[in-house]
Amino acid sequence: MPAVFSRRTQPSGPPDPRPSLDVSRRRLLGGALAAATLPFLGTACGRTEQTKSGSGLTVTDLTGQKLELPGPAHRVVTIPLPAASMVVAVNGGPEVLAGMNAASLTAIKGSFLGEAYPELLKVPTDVAGAEFAPNVESVLARNPDVVIQWGDRGPGIVDPLRKAGLKVAQLTYGTQADLEGAVAMYGRLLGKQDRADRIADGMRRQLKKLRTELPGRAGTPPSVLYLRGASDGLQVGGGDSYNHFVTELVGGRNPAAEIKAEQATIDVEQLLKWDPDIILLGNFGPATPKDMYDDPTLAALRAVRERRIYKVPLGGYRWDPPSQESPLMWQWLAGLVHGTGGPGLRAEVVREYAFLYGAKPTDAQLDTILKLPANSGSRDYDDFGR
Repeated sequence: MPAVFSRRTQPSGPPDPRPSLDVSRRRLLGGALAAATLPFLGTACGRTEQTKSGSGLTVTDLTGQKLELPGPAHRVVTIPLPAASMVVAVNGGPEVLAGMNAASLTAIKGSFLGEAYPELLKVPTDVAGAEFAPNVESVLARNPDVVIQWGDRGPGIVDPLRKAGLKVAQLTYGTQADLEGAVAMYGRLLGKQDRADRIADGMRRQLKKLRTELPGRAGTPPSVLYLRGASDGLQVGGGDSYNHFVTELVGGRNPAAEIKAEQATIDVEQLLKWDPDIILLGNFGPATPKDMYDDPTLAALRAVRERRIYKVPLGGYRWDPPSQESPLMWQWLAGLVHGTGGPGLRAEVVREYAFLYGAKPTDAQLDTILKLPANSGSRDYDDFGR
């Protein structure tokens, strides 16, 4: 096995947390979803406003900046990674996407979205470099009506676009409010408010369902550690990450919560100290459950001994970061945390994808989306199969 998970890095995690209980309760909760530990968020899109001035359009982005367009955008360049697939979903098709980040294309290649819309594989990806730095010349060549860019990572990635005369709509990242605000902003920019409302309303319904359908559990919640999935280190989702929100939403506990950052690199010693009940491997790298099961330095981990390491699904986009598919991620993780499996999840994916992408996945495509081959050696994952 590769030394990927044996690789020593400088410790960056908090002190050893309290040990957690191993809670399975498989099947006891039947087909129900997990209980949420956070209050219902309600409408979270108040920062994004739209007004019409004559025949024009004024949209307030997630940083409070206003931008004016002559009408709905027909050509959009996206630099943040989740933005490309979200624009496609809100628009109801890929024709408005004029350029995207190369890392967005990485998620689309070989995914359901790439199969539903193969033309996405030809969308130019030279619009940004490292750390979301815009390639202004390439962006200008795409003649966009609007450019989507991060608004919470400093002016250095926004100002060059504006100085070139481009319209920029900024995103902020990390919370459910940010996610719902992004959906609303895309709806207004594209003139597709009805589709945006449908997506956001679905999120709120699922949040309410998670909060109300199951009672809370007694004792310490199971610990769930998210790793980004890189093959050259252990990058965890800290207390400021969306993964932390999702873990607590479904009734789990993030052992990396004391790390006040979106992500951090830890060493194997810290991982062994935390000894999580469940480990999630994200889609920002090739790491698989088998890699961890086969690593002798990790043999003492509870999640290894009990075979509770899972590769996160990937459909229209990666399920680990916030996106239009986040409610499916919540349902999937609730089934793992509560040991109930995935009753109804496959049918829900089919329904949602039919709306989001205009195509229904086959059983074979569902197996790929839910990572059945990668997770075949993990506990109870046959529950997510056909």
